[in-house]
This record gives sequence, structure tokens and C-alpha cells, in this order.
Amino acid sequence: MPVKTVIDVDQNLVLHLITDSFRMTDIEPAWKAMLADPQFRPEMNVLWDFRKGTHALEFSTDDIQNIVSMTANHIKQRGASYRLALLATKDLFFGLSKMFAAYGDEIPIDIHVFRSMDEALDWLHADSSVKQSSQS
Repeated sequence: MPVKTVIDVDQNLVLHLITDSFRMTDIEPAWKAMLADPQFRPEMNVLWDFRKGTHALEFSTDDIQNIVSMTANHIKQRGASYRLALLATKDLFFGLSKMFAAYGDEIPIDIHVFRSMDEALDWLHADSSVKQSSQS
């Protein structure tokens, strides 16, 4: 499984770790696992960590837009009181993450793309009720 989901109650964080080649079909099972986990709370922030990803297979701009649509539907299930950070050190994943953040500008959550884990965690734990869609 290329996505490992970890729920850290103390940090109020859901961490999705990409550990291999990554496809669009890997996203929804990760969301379902998160929602089904008894430790999950709707206000938990989310971090997708692509640092160990080896390939992003079969992603097009249409796929990125579909992921944004899935995220919007997902918000209907869990609410919008959380932040979403995308962590990518490799240019491919960083570019795809930036595309997602740009297309996702219209959904009601804060989305930010990072190259540093420390910066991502600092941002996730910062208090803010204003949507910030600027990117690193």
C-alpha cells in the first residue's frame, strides 16, 4: 500500500505518508481509512507527506481537478475546520501539489504546499481562521 495513514491525537494531526509509487486511486482508500479510524476527529489537520514517494503515476490536470472535487465532497463529510498541508521535496510532487492548491483555492479549507516538514508543522499548528491560499 503506497499510502500509510497515521493519526496523532496529541498533535491533532492526520498524516498520510506516501511510501512508493502513487496513483489517484490511492487517495480515496486513505480518506476512508482516516474517517473509519476511531481516533479521528473532524477538526484534525491533515498532512500529505510525499517525501518518500517514488513516482506519481497517471496524473493529469484533469486528475488534479478530480482530486479537488473529491476533497470538496470529503469536506461535506467531515467539515472544513482544518488545514491541509502538502509536503514535497521532489519537484514532481511539489508541482502536482501546487496545482492541487491552485485548483483548490475555491474550497473552504486552508491549503499550503511546503518543502520542509518543520515549516509544514509550524503552519498546521498556527492559529488562523482566515483562509490563506498563498504557496511557499
